[in-house]
Amino acid sequence: MPSNEKQRRIGVFSHGGLKNLGDEALFAAVIQNVRLRVPDAQIVGFTANPEDTESRHGIPAYPIARLDQPHKSNLPAAAAPAMPDRGPASTTRRSSWKQSIKTVPGVTAIAQGIRTTLRVTREFLLEPKFLWQSYKRLRGVELLLVAGSQQLNDIYGAWAFPISLYKWSVLSRLAGTKVALLSVGAGPISSSFSQFLIRRVLRMCSYRSYRDTISSELVTSIGSKGLHPVFPDLAYSMRLPEPRPVPTDKKTVVVGINPVPFYDGRYWAKPNPARYQDYVDKFARFAQWLNQNGYSTLFFPTQARADVLTIQDIRAAMNGGGNSPRMLESLPIQSIGDLVTEIARADLVIANRYHGILLSLALNKPVLGMAYHEKSRALLEQVGQDDYVLNIGDFSFDELVEKFKALHAHAAQSKEEIAARIAPLRVELERQFDIVFGLIGIEPPPRPERN
Repeated sequence: MPSNEKQRRIGVFSHGGLKNLGDEALFAAVIQNVRLRVPDAQIVGFTANPEDTESRHGIPAYPIARLDQPHKSNLPAAAAPAMPDRGPASTTRRSSWKQSIKTVPGVTAIAQGIRTTLRVTREFLLEPKFLWQSYKRLRGVELLLVAGSQQLNDIYGAWAFPISLYKWSVLSRLAGTKVALLSVGAGPISSSFSQFLIRRVLRMCSYRSYRDTISSELVTSIGSKGLHPVFPDLAYSMRLPEPRPVPTDKKTVVVGINPVPFYDGRYWAKPNPARYQDYVDKFARFAQWLNQNGYSTLFFPTQARADVLTIQDIRAAMNGGGNSPRMLESLPIQSIGDLVTEIARADLVIANRYHGILLSLALNKPVLGMAYHEKSRALLEQVGQDDYVLNIGDFSFDELVEKFKALHAHAAQSKEEIAARIAPLRVELERQFDIVFGLIGIEPPPRPERN
């Protein structure tokens, strides 16, 4: 690069950095595509956990929100710092004192009012400084690429994803940075305030696309004007790392199971302990059935913090079957390479998470999807596998067994269909990146002619 030529800066934005390896695959896919088209560019990350992003992706990164903000933590209770044991007598005295104060009329309301006032005052004083720092970090960034995932939602309220995207859209406009939302998911968008914010975000960005028709139709339904094109999920454009060699028993069919903490209060926005336990019991029973019928079972997470807890709960519910010789020992999973290696060990996959399904398909594995949102059903339909999907909310053990038997019986046919359907999806994503980089005058890279 000539010394008088200024280095180009490209930003990648994500609500990731929280050990959800599906989100990290999307982030990595965007980085790969930036380097393919602008090899000398400085790539800057903007994520929920910049320290993790810098370590994982090897780029400088900054926070998308103040790191001192109170927020809903998805960490399990066991990961919280332990408090010193002050002894039962001290705890009893403290509890008794608190209960006595609460009996005084109006004290609880006054205390809540004081806490709210202090929190709002603190936000008012600290937020401008953070916004100014973020604006300065965006100066000189030509293009801010929002890396897919379910970005357009208010699952945790309007003050989570919607306000975050709105703030960064405004900052980007002030900094002269073009914003492109790439193959994002949408929904739920429940409140009128969230809808207002998301309409403004979509109006301010220079480009937007959605990973499925469901998302495109949803943003149209909330009054967003203009075109809302659909492109495949960004993870299909990622050059996956080669799986590490792991000893396998070729005589046994290995079934990979990717569970999700469905309604688990340690993770789910609106928990339901009874439904979570029902889910755990069904998968424990199914894993025992696999064991009794000669299959080997391999549990694997795609959310490295939350899914492992559900795996532990399922294995604990197996009445000793969780320690069967056919229950393969899981490898530690902290990176995309770890996850690819683990999925590669399986012959058939039952996946609950969206990117557990997608990455298994990308590795040409026949997949039975357990859909907790229509996006998963649409994903399987996209590759001609819509016969192999169950609704996570109301499936029965018998339905799971029958669907699995059908998946196994038609595995060879499924692999052929998946391979044929995924190739055009990758071509579509190449075209999308060509369009987006054209916003800043970058020409498409040379490619071999396709027959």
